[in-house]
Amino acid sequence: MVFLVVGDANADLSSTLARFPSEGDDVPMTELGYGSGGSGANVATALAKLGARARLVTAVGRDPGADIALRAAREAGVDLAFVETHPTQATGHCFVAISPSGERTFLSFRGANAAVACPDFAAVFQDVVHLHVAGHALLEGEQWMTTLALMEEANRREIPISIDICLPLVRARPEELFALAPRFAVFFGNKSELGALAPEDRLATACEAAIVALLAAGAPLVVGKLGGKGAVVAKGSTRTFLHAYRARVRDTTGAGDGFVAAFLYAWRRGASLEDACRLGNAAGAHIVSRFGAATSLPNQEDLVEVLAKHEAELAAFFTDDKPTIGRET
Repeated sequence: MVFLVVGDANADLSSTLARFPSEGDDVPMTELGYGSGGSGANVATALAKLGARARLVTAVGRDPGADIALRAAREAGVDLAFVETHPTQATGHCFVAISPSGERTFLSFRGANAAVACPDFAAVFQDVVHLHVAGHALLEGEQWMTTLALMEEANRREIPISIDICLPLVRARPEELFALAPRFAVFFGNKSELGALAPEDRLATACEAAIVALLAAGAPLVVGKLGGKGAVVAKGSTRTFLHAYRARVRDTTGAGDGFVAAFLYAWRRGASLEDACRLGNAAGAHIVSRFGAATSLPNQEDLVEVLAKHEAELAAFFTDDKPTIGRET
């Protein structure tokens, strides 16, 4: 049972700022880190750390940044056989500026990510039960065409697909996202992304307006990541809100990726949508209390620690002796 993930792998240079600067300002950094990032690599890494088999389709360059970008995924046991080394493009890099409140702002160079070629279908889809598309993968370049081809093949094989959108994709291809909506078994987005995708509606919040529009376009399930307010699961006319778990916010980088991985991990193993969402919220709470993206992604024990404080039954999801839980071979 393999989760196939297509998306970016970046080397992240992260810094916590004393205050967020204005243009032309000079502000000191209070913390600095250099580690693995990129939403595709983060989701694949998180799935592997939770015990799933994960396979990543992306591209890196022939430079030192490639080792940084893939380090966490490699250590977690992600299948990197379909990571291309591009001969001319540099590895993607992201500068992550973290405000005193813990909110991250990205300045990204996509590099080799946008140039990933389409892999051999027979090999890349071996044992795959789910395809996850990290939003940047549908943004531009050869990666965009590769991702559409992978989606077509997944549909042919009747493999469900999920997507986690990003702001650049919402801004560049909103009409295409609505057109593709029926093809995604789960459509993830955070409050800012859904708000940017929303049509004008004076009677609803931007997030709800986007959810209504996506469901009307044919998306069977929309999951909104609402940060400190938790998450919402939307299906038809039903809205289920799941509260966030309290955490001291240090760095929000990677929280959405961890949420997606925990949700998919639980849901594909038979958890209810609500319980999958609670596990996603637990992953988010763990991640935001730490510095860095991939280094903060939780394993099963980390989620048990969060859940034990709030949800005894969900903690048992990982601690009971159940044949469907644990690393698969």
